[in-house]
Amino acid sequence: MKSMNFLEFQGGVDRLRKLIVGTQLQDFSVLDKDLLLLFYASKSFILRLSLRTPPVFFLETLDFKLEKNSLKVPLALFLSKHFLRKTVADVKYLYEWGRKFEIHLSDEKNSPFIIEVTLVPGFQNVALSAKDDGKTKQIHWNRPRELSEFSEQKTDVSDFRSLDVIRDEWYGEKNSSTKKSSQNAVANVDAEPDWKLEVRKKIRKKTEAIDKIKQQNSDNEISVTRLYEIGELLKYQTAKQLDSVQQEWLRLHHPKNIDREHIFKKAKTLAAKKEGMADRIEMLLKEIDSLTESLDGPVPQAKHKIYAITKGDVDTRKFEVNQNVSLYMGKNARDNVELLKSSQPWEFWFHLKDYPSAYAITRRNKSVPVGHAELIKMALWFAKECFKNQKEKSPQHIEVIYTECRFVKLLKGDRLGRVTHTNTKTLRVSTS
Repeated sequence: MKSMNFLEFQGGVDRLRKLIVGTQLQDFSVLDKDLLLLFYASKSFILRLSLRTPPVFFLETLDFKLEKNSLKVPLALFLSKHFLRKTVADVKYLYEWGRKFEIHLSDEKNSPFIIEVTLVPGFQNVALSAKDDGKTKQIHWNRPRELSEFSEQKTDVSDFRSLDVIRDEWYGEKNSSTKKSSQNAVANVDAEPDWKLEVRKKIRKKTEAIDKIKQQNSDNEISVTRLYEIGELLKYQTAKQLDSVQQEWLRLHHPKNIDREHIFKKAKTLAAKKEGMADRIEMLLKEIDSLTESLDGPVPQAKHKIYAITKGDVDTRKFEVNQNVSLYMGKNARDNVELLKSSQPWEFWFHLKDYPSAYAITRRNKSVPVGHAELIKMALWFAKECFKNQKEKSPQHIEVIYTECRFVKLLKGDRLGRVTHTNTKTLRVSTS
């Protein structure tokens, strides 16, 4: 892609001036080498400042959604603190410097805020300056380099490209590069095992969920600011006396009620959602970190899920031994039978020795080993559960028998729940 010539640059600045003067800077996104600024009045305009090589600027299409994965860099913090909700007063083309222009903004006190954009190849930069408490503060995206005044070169009008053409060329080149990267990525992903593909799918879904929450939070913040502004105005005037931009915004977002009480109530409701959204994002980030770490670990052992049952069919108590082994215990004879019928041959069956009791049956994959310490844990929990609601006090020591479910058979025609069992072993546990 070619750099913007001086004629294209000046024409682009002229068009930008006509569109954004009088709008407010409502949002932004700082990416790797791009800064996107969202200006809003009756409709939004998104300006992309691309500091790639060659550096260019253009306006995104009207249906473009602002990217929310903004970098938390000093420039972003400075923008957020000093520039948001400021009104664009002018856009100036600095002819003596060639590819350089300034966006001038102001607040209700007419304090100056300037976004200086330099797109000279090799010197591309964005500088922000704001006057705060009588002091002018300034920050640059890149380390500033000394720039000499340019000597103008003749530009043929036939070489002129509009901002729309520059945008199409920029995306065409970017998509071509992305396509090649995607093909390489697909080749690498295809070589990955299924479990890693599943983990990446979960990460992608959680990342998309975070983006949606951030977008909603950003929309809410804009709405809260506007609602409070309009609510304050309605203290002294009627809804019909609001300006056309405010009335149009209310019509689109809150068409039913525009009385002051409702507006303040709506603003407080939206503001209250911010903390809940932050908690949700924090939880999702932790889950993403855990999933990302698992990609470098061993193949995970899938947990064996208890068979599908509808609520109320089987009443069970559960003991989570570890990530891959759980113990389920029935609460009556019918539950015991259902648990046993749904068990796998290699799973363990537990019963009290010399005492009537429910069953307890493990849920685990065949490849998951169960050590003696885990067997003791399960036997102890099972013994305590058996005497939990009994009038009879449990003995200080009690014996629990166990065997694989393949060696446990229901007695047909006998009392519900009665079984025969072979190859049993005994575990002695202390319940005190």
